[in-house]
Amino acid sequence: MVYKYRAYTTDKKIVEGKIDVASESLAEGALYRAGYQQVLSLEEVTPGISLEKIIPSFFGVKTREVIDISNQLATLLQSGITLLTSLKLLEGQTSKKAMKKVFSSLIEDIQGGASLSQALARYPQVFSNTYCQVIKASEQAGTLELGMRQASVYLEKRAAAQQKFTRAMMYPTFVMIMAVAVSILLVIVALPPMVDLFNSFDAELPWTTRMLTVVANFILDNRLTLLGVIVALVFIIYALLKLPSLQLAKDKLVLRLPVIGNIIIERSMAMFCQTASMLLKAGLRLPPIIDIVIQTNRNKVLRQLFTLVRERLVQGEGLSQPMSQNKLVPPLLVEMIMVGEKTGAMDNTLGSLADFYENKIDRRIDMLLSMIEPVLTVLVGGVVIFIALSMITPLYSILKSMH
Repeated sequence: MVYKYRAYTTDKKIVEGKIDVASESLAEGALYRAGYQQVLSLEEVTPGISLEKIIPSFFGVKTREVIDISNQLATLLQSGITLLTSLKLLEGQTSKKAMKKVFSSLIEDIQGGASLSQALARYPQVFSNTYCQVIKASEQAGTLELGMRQASVYLEKRAAAQQKFTRAMMYPTFVMIMAVAVSILLVIVALPPMVDLFNSFDAELPWTTRMLTVVANFILDNRLTLLGVIVALVFIIYALLKLPSLQLAKDKLVLRLPVIGNIIIERSMAMFCQTASMLLKAGLRLPPIIDIVIQTNRNKVLRQLFTLVRERLVQGEGLSQPMSQNKLVPPLLVEMIMVGEKTGAMDNTLGSLADFYENKIDRRIDMLLSMIEPVLTVLVGGVVIFIALSMITPLYSILKSMH
């Protein structure tokens, strides 16, 4: 959604502009991170209907594009080209409308006196809070090109981890969808004509065929009602899962699932280690780093964990001590953080831990697939055999009656 804003800058000037974010709260947060002292007004601009609004993920800026422009911008800056000129060059090279819009806004903001991190913060759907914090820290240190490369590597690792998980789950998901689709087609489309044929020969139908016939007739006679019930159930479940208490219960249940729970926990720890390592190298302190980790974690139980860690960290207990008192935190992670605290090399320690957990997650996913594949094979095979026997067995009754 697009919001029109009026705000005070640090030098007491009133500026106006537009920001494209998902909600009003995100708009306010982005403006404050961009350096505005006070937001005077924030109004939603009603847009016209377009494909970009209907399918934002298709027309929006993708992570791969952010990685590419980060590397290109770092190269241009390293070559001695000014930031403004670099952005104009990149704007001229891109042909995608959404990316041109972002570049145009960045150029306009920087020409108006904003820093790059302030300009980036106005597009939280494109540039995450973590990304903006790295750029802000590198600007203050005078190493912007290094910050761009660090942010690029970070996004690359995050995208690679997400792609591995997505690819791993594609096979079982595809098999289940195809099995359900084929079963429905056989029962609803292929079975009724065959049952009519069997009845015309006065053949005795086995119980499996009679059961499938009842199911097929029930689905065909009540298809609109069933569709309405399914849609209603989806909406009810979606609404219930929005309730904070049920969200917490759901997240607790997910973490207790065998294999899957371990994958989620270790993936969260890997993301924490990766984010903290990069931001520590960029010059940020641990409390704001953990704030970012809390914002980016979707599991409420893990968010509570990191919130408690932050509170005790601020009280002077360090990082390893509060983490050691939560059973969800792997003991190896606590021990390695303890070593990092003693040696003063926390950023390198966390970076090594991130790589370790990424490799461990890959093995966990392979193990999960090795468990899912035989179960799927048995289930799909059993359903297909059951339907096939239900359709073939009556043929023997027909042959007997003909003899």
